[in-house]
Amino acid sequence: MEVVNAARDARLAALGFDVDRQRLAREYKRKRLAMSVVRIVVYVVISAWLLTGFTFTVAGWASAFGGGPLQYALYATLLYFLYWVPVIPLGILGGFVLERKYGVSVQGLRSWLADAAKSLAIGIGFSLVAVEVVYLLLAATPLWWLYAWLLGMGLGVVLAWLGPVVIAPLFYRFELIADEALASRLRALAERAGTKVVGVFRMVASAKTTRAFGGLAGIGSTRRIILSDTLLNRYTPEEVETVIAHELAHHAHRDTLRLTVAGALAGLVGLLAVDRVLLAAVPTLRLSGPADIAGLPLVALTIATVSTAIGPVLNGLSRRWEAAADVFALRMTGNYSAFASTMVKIHDQNLGVADPHPFVEFLFHDHPSGRRRVETALRWRS
Repeated sequence: MEVVNAARDARLAALGFDVDRQRLAREYKRKRLAMSVVRIVVYVVISAWLLTGFTFTVAGWASAFGGGPLQYALYATLLYFLYWVPVIPLGILGGFVLERKYGVSVQGLRSWLADAAKSLAIGIGFSLVAVEVVYLLLAATPLWWLYAWLLGMGLGVVLAWLGPVVIAPLFYRFELIADEALASRLRALAERAGTKVVGVFRMVASAKTTRAFGGLAGIGSTRRIILSDTLLNRYTPEEVETVIAHELAHHAHRDTLRLTVAGALAGLVGLLAVDRVLLAAVPTLRLSGPADIAGLPLVALTIATVSTAIGPVLNGLSRRWEAAADVFALRMTGNYSAFASTMVKIHDQNLGVADPHPFVEFLFHDHPSGRRRVETALRWRS
């Protein structure tokens, strides 16, 4: 193993990566993965416990004030907290302690708790809406899965449009960047790529994180270029340009649409699986019917299983499209050195593992590894 790690470090060092940062990145990712596994085990255990009978107890509590939509809402709220409370220690350890220990977060506890409370409120809100819609449709029609799928796609479009102007500002402050020369350069780049943007915005991220971000957000009248101050403070205009050129490639290649379609098809598969599983579970679990709210843990477990199974397929498609976007950015900017240095710096800065094990990359990574991306730039040069 030491020989393998030494060879990996030598390969990364030859490409310009900081070996010490990459060792730290691998250590950090291992701990994050271990906590994710523990979280999954906890969720599975809770689901199994509920489905052995306790789900009917929770449904009984939720029916104290009536059935139908009110029962759906109360049950969903109780279930949300049944899943959430046991993993609070993991949330604090992974989201606050570990992030600060490895230097990717500089956020104070009070600020972190405020963001966690906002995320909790948003999560509960969306969960309640989803449960109400799905179970009202389950009670109304056998084609509930089709209507739920169509409504879900519509909601996705609305959220993509509202995201940068409503949701993101709940967590970060945004302002037009002061560097007009850079803004003009990026607007001109967007015009060359055939993409309209409403402006170039600076995201004040440094009060919470040391990670660097850059990209496009929103659709139509809300589409904008967003650059974190942690990116602007450490990267040259040429490097920033390569980041945005890559993001513009996704619009030029219609990757956003393709990924949306792929995700929509995966969602449809998930809903159809839920339909089949619920119908089969009615006699097995002694549900009163598919619309019995006591079956909700089975719905959540089915969706999680399908998502886990389909995840590597979607990641594979994403890596392919991301690689094509890298080539587009290289051709558009003609600056292989800026692209390569950006990939090196951003992986080291964000503690991104630049050379993951191929199996780990296959399962979890939606972008090509940093090493592959730098090697692409070097091949493009030659």
